[in-house]
Order: sequence, then C-alpha cells, then structure tokens
Amino acid sequence: MPEFRRTRALAVGLILSLFVAAFSVDYTVEKGDTLGRIARDHDVSLSDLVEANNIANPNLIYPGQVLLIPGQEGDSLQVHIVSRGETLNKIASTYGVDTATIVAANGIANPNLIYPGQELVIAGTPSTTSSGASSQSGTTDSSATEVNGVTSVRSGKSHIVKRGETVASVAAQHKGVTAEDIIDANGIVNGVIYTGTRLFLDGPGYVAEGTEGTTDYTVQKGDRLADIAARTGVSLTQIASTNNIANVNLIRSGQILTLPSGNQWVCPVEASNFFNDWGFPRGGGSRYHEGNDLFAAFRAPVRAPVAGTVMFKVGSIGGNQFNLTGDDGVLYIGSHMDEVVGSSRRVSAGEVLGYVGTSGNAAGTRPHLHLGMYWNGIVVNPYPSLVANGCK
Repeated sequence: MPEFRRTRALAVGLILSLFVAAFSVDYTVEKGDTLGRIARDHDVSLSDLVEANNIANPNLIYPGQVLLIPGQEGDSLQVHIVSRGETLNKIASTYGVDTATIVAANGIANPNLIYPGQELVIAGTPSTTSSGASSQSGTTDSSATEVNGVTSVRSGKSHIVKRGETVASVAAQHKGVTAEDIIDANGIVNGVIYTGTRLFLDGPGYVAEGTEGTTDYTVQKGDRLADIAARTGVSLTQIASTNNIANVNLIRSGQILTLPSGNQWVCPVEASNFFNDWGFPRGGGSRYHEGNDLFAAFRAPVRAPVAGTVMFKVGSIGGNQFNLTGDDGVLYIGSHMDEVVGSSRRVSAGEVLGYVGTSGNAAGTRPHLHLGMYWNGIVVNPYPSLVANGCK
C-alpha cells in the first residue's frame, strides 16, 4: 500500500495519530507508475486526476512529474493547536462538531483540562442540517443584484457534498432547486463535483468575455500613420487619439504606439496548473474557498485579465494582493503574489501586475495565485471564465 494510504488508514484506525488535512496533496510520479494506478492508490477517479492536472493524454506521464491529487475533505481529520483561554466547547463550536467527538478522538479524561499548545485531532465533518444545507454562520452570503432587469439572488443556502453524490442528486434533496441552478451558481463544468465541497443552491453564474485591450507597435523606418492604420485595421483617428498625436504626419522611427486590439480576456497566469477547487473547505470547514488557485512557477508574471483600475493591498491572509475593478463590471482579486509591479493605476488587459508567490497565509505552499471574482457584488466562480478564455 502506498505511503499516503498507509498514513491515512493509520490515522483513522488509531485516531490519536495526527493527519493534517489539506484540500489537495502532491504526488511525484515514479518509474512504472500509470495514471490509473495513481488514481486508485489515492482513492480519486481517473477523470478527477486528469482534470486537476490538465492532462491531455492520460497515457503519457513521466518519472519526476508532480501531480496534484484532489482532496477528499469528507474523509479528513483536522489538527487544532490549543490557544490560551480556549475551552473544549469553544473549539468544538469553531469546527462544527460535538465536544464528545473531540474527547473521544483524543482520549481526554477531563474535558475541563486542556492546555495551550496541546494538539487536538478534530475528527468528522462540519455539522449540517438534515436537508444537507450548511448550518454554520459566516460561511455563506445573502445578496441580490439586478442585471438587465432580472434580479439574481443568492440566498446563502448551501449543501456539503457527500461521497457518491451528483449534481442531480443534490438538487433532488432541496425543494425548488434544479441541477441547472446549482451548475450556474457554482460554475460547474462537465458535471464534476468533489466530496466535502460547499455548493450554493442558488445565485448567478458568470462567464467573462473581456474588454477592449491594447497592443504595442514600434514604428519602423519609413512608416506612416495611415499605413499602420491600414495594416492593423484600426482607424487613423483612433490611433491618433489613443496616443495623443496632434500631427498625424509626424511620427518617428522607434516610437511605440498603443493600438486598440478589440475585445479580450487575458489569462491571469499563463500555463498555470489549476482545477475547479471552488467551494473546497478551509479552516476546518468553518469557511470555504471562493475562487480558484492557479499554480505556477515562482515569480511567473501575473497579468490583468481585463482593462480597468487596479489597487494594491498587503494583508496577513492575502499577502501581496491586487484588486482590479474591471471595465467589464467585475472586481478581480489576486492574492499571495511575491511582488507587485508599480502602484495603483489604470491598466490595460494583459499588463503585468505582479509575480506569483506564497505571501500571506500561503507561506509553505506551492507558489500560486488565488483568483477571486465578484460580479455586481456577488462572488462567482472564476473557473468557467478561465476555461472559456483558453486558460486550460
């Protein structure tokens, strides 16, 4: 049995062994491995493994290749480090489990006697209502917006996916909810959902289409502005206006012109590795992932997906972060960058905003950009936009 499965089985069997849960694990391919065998050894489906790693040919993997193994949060244990002043009841409430469950999992003789620095295994999943909707406060939002005369509402009602469930079976458990409602609200592509994730039962879906972008053109010896306009399909008047050219007959060799290039949506991190991790648990199930993590090489460029106004922030959670108010009406948030480029400003689609890193609470993880999208004030899954615009 592979080490990963031995570790998990031991943790579940003995209970006192510590297994720190994460939304995914890494596996390095060894000589003789096949994708099917790796999927079986890690208790995930082959299709999930292919999807998570953007693998074009499932029969072609190589030794040393690092694969992202999608997690099964419903089967995981959490480890909590006791802080000063905490009680067992408070810890149980934080994770949405019974105090008795923690007592049994850790062999605690006196529930009133715990100490700072003590490691507690938190077994089980967050408690849910009988209908499967989340009963925890602070993990869902309730908001509404009107677009083109149609009101889109997110009530905040949600469902935690159990092993073996499908979109259709989840919808059937909730009166008045259709599979299409769940697909739209959560940006589900190809019907794939994961055990332990949170699904909103209603709310708007959104797929980005881009904004007017620009490209740079370096004036060559002998160029005339009219010739450049004819070659690029951009009007002479538009080029002159965009570049503040007063005399269309006066340009110089080597001058860089900004040319409008039509509608575009730029991949925030080129050649990144990602899958639909929207709704995956965070913090022991007290909160859920509202975005996608784009894994890439350390200091890979991070680009503005659309034109708009960007502001930069630094925080203990998001680290180096950009907040881009796009011309398409979407607020884009990118977190955990190693470094930002420049200061708050107006940017074009494709302009470099920073570099992929592990700042904030991503320290110790693989370098990645957390991408969040807020359409008319409601958080939406970026995954459909990433797929539709050729990022995967």
